[in-house]
Amino acid sequence: METLLFIIYLLILGYTVARVLLDTDSTPKTLAYLLLILVFPIGGILIYFSLGINYRHQRSNDLARRAQVDLDSSLKDEIPDETEDLVVQHSDEIGHFEPLIRFVSGIGKERLTPNRFQLLINGEEKFPEVLRVLAKAEEFIHMEYYDWENDIRGNQIKEVLLEKAKRGVRIRVLYDDYASRLIKKNIVRELKGAGVEIYPKIKLKIKQLANRLNHRDHRKVIIVDGKTGFVGGINISDRYDNSIDTKLYWRDTHAKITGPLVANLQRHFIVSWNSSSPNKLTFDLTLFPDARIEPGEVNGLGQVVAGGPIYPKSPIMLTYARIFGMAREKLYVTNPYFIPSETIMNSLMQAAISGVDVRLMVPEKSDSAIVGAASRFYFSQLLDAGVRIFLYRKGFVHAKTVVADNRLSVVGTANMDIRSFDLNFEIMSVIYSEKFAGDLNVAFERDLEECNEVDKKSWGKIGVFKKLVYAMARLISSFL
Repeated sequence: METLLFIIYLLILGYTVARVLLDTDSTPKTLAYLLLILVFPIGGILIYFSLGINYRHQRSNDLARRAQVDLDSSLKDEIPDETEDLVVQHSDEIGHFEPLIRFVSGIGKERLTPNRFQLLINGEEKFPEVLRVLAKAEEFIHMEYYDWENDIRGNQIKEVLLEKAKRGVRIRVLYDDYASRLIKKNIVRELKGAGVEIYPKIKLKIKQLANRLNHRDHRKVIIVDGKTGFVGGINISDRYDNSIDTKLYWRDTHAKITGPLVANLQRHFIVSWNSSSPNKLTFDLTLFPDARIEPGEVNGLGQVVAGGPIYPKSPIMLTYARIFGMAREKLYVTNPYFIPSETIMNSLMQAAISGVDVRLMVPEKSDSAIVGAASRFYFSQLLDAGVRIFLYRKGFVHAKTVVADNRLSVVGTANMDIRSFDLNFEIMSVIYSEKFAGDLNVAFERDLEECNEVDKKSWGKIGVFKKLVYAMARLISSFL
């Protein structure tokens, strides 16, 4: 009997190892799972089959991929792509980032468009502007949010949606089923009762495990009438608005977009919608109206980059790396969850070694002890390469931004970790504008006043125990 059980165990172990090797793209995560299985034979196998395989999302991802192909075909036939003409017309503004435009276009079929961009700092600036734009909606409102809370701002958004639904505006909403779970008992029911179409991006059945199960809808997007859009790091929650006392200062960044780039946001919303809702959207020019604005209103060009399990090439990670590699003078990066891939680490270090002024801002105290410790594992290598690291001490910095050479900016939802690169549904705007980059640069330098810089010499003297903690956190983070 014991021999039979041992043979069965070996077969299960062999099968599990094969699944890990074949199905896990990330090398660190592959090694971490293999180590877990070998050190804790039974427990490791159970953990892998519970958390390492995304059984329930395969159908949703297949639907999304098919929706993407169908929509892209219709867009190509109906709406001219002016990317190449715009590159020629705005070569001075784009400068040495011209190859990035073609890279983003190639990896994600993302069009370049002329728009008006507005930088929104914290919820104090975002929410009044969002409420104002929502109140002016005439045709439709589309929203896709990771975290929608049942609080002051959450109910303000709800009330304006109820009012617009009463006036005949078509409203479609997607939300993450775990992060936004507190709105189900009232906000979701009220919106449904008013005729709003609202669905979870991926419906979860085991709530206790949901915080670490794959995949999550981490996007924060609003589209109004196909002409105005919002994207960035700010969820619908009071804690992002420092005019409301939540006991912790929250530093975050969002962007308002007016112009044709909103169609790029719409493209990705429709793909998400068609994989989550029973009421499918087909290509319709009313969903993609002519959003061109007067030349005098344009203050930059932009593209959108989306990421998630339906995008096999990690477009967000590769776009970050491409930007870092193209920077010539200055590279300012802000991100709350910094557990970089080897590609990101190498591109940041290469930029610094090449003489680029590379500055990385992360929270002094993370809202996740493991993530905070894991981030610090990478500090020594970065400091040795010449990267300057700043710890934001005023509160919690949650912004996901990049500004390069006072010419290019990124504002989006993606953290710099494997989860955001490969597992979560993410999205970000890539903005070619000296005006917007200047505004973001000023915001970054203002934030530096609230930071402590990590001293290379002092950091080199941290104890062995701390180094071990950081190394272990980095290993554990591979499972997160």
